[in-house]
Amino acid sequence: MLTDDQFKNYCVIKTFGLKRSDIAQYLKTGSISVDYSEECLDGTILVLNKDAEEVEFNRTLDMIKTAFADKIYADEDCSIAKKLVDSCREKGIRLIVAESITGGMICSAIVDVPGASEVLSEGLVTYTNASKVRRLHVKLSTLETYGAISKETAGEMARGLMENRDVDLGIATTGCAGPDSDEKGTPVGLAYVGISTRRGGKIYRLNLTGDRNYLRKCVANAAMFYALKSIENADKENK
Repeated sequence: MLTDDQFKNYCVIKTFGLKRSDIAQYLKTGSISVDYSEECLDGTILVLNKDAEEVEFNRTLDMIKTAFADKIYADEDCSIAKKLVDSCREKGIRLIVAESITGGMICSAIVDVPGASEVLSEGLVTYTNASKVRRLHVKLSTLETYGAISKETAGEMARGLMENRDVDLGIATTGCAGPDSDEKGTPVGLAYVGISTRRGGKIYRLNLTGDRNYLRKCVANAAMFYALKSIENADKENK
């Protein structure tokens, strides 16, 4: 454990989707130390200033933040779920979630954060095709033609969430966690995240490798990260 007498100051930068190889050229030890750790695509860059001048420390931070701007979600030590809850509270955004592959992981992560009741309206685990049709109004023809694990189904799941007029942002997940493919031969690790707002929506495709629960946690983290990006992008458009 680090103590205050081991460094002058430090910064924690939280990222999503980076591999250690992506940041390898920035990792170093010395007067300024940079290290990286990652779990289920949720990454932490730790920058320690042991005895360098402040201007050099800030230059290192700026270099890293510029290089990975689109992958950074916080410059403090927090979870994606906490950042999402805090952002929604700040903007007055109400969330709704439909989970298939993640089976409640997203809602559980959000509810773990104090103040979640101010932002989370509803969470649905629409695991079967029948549930997707009944609760989210996914077309049966979409499921028959493209399958439950498809960008088309993810899009209809996300749009179906917005039929609740009391919410502002919807998150939907569908995918194949294995250990076997589904009846359409979907490869294990293929997943889709649907993000919906009153302005429209976006679908993200993920191709992952790992065991069942690792894949599910990765998709849950991805869904919350993309929801955060949707909020950030809306802010930019409004400026």
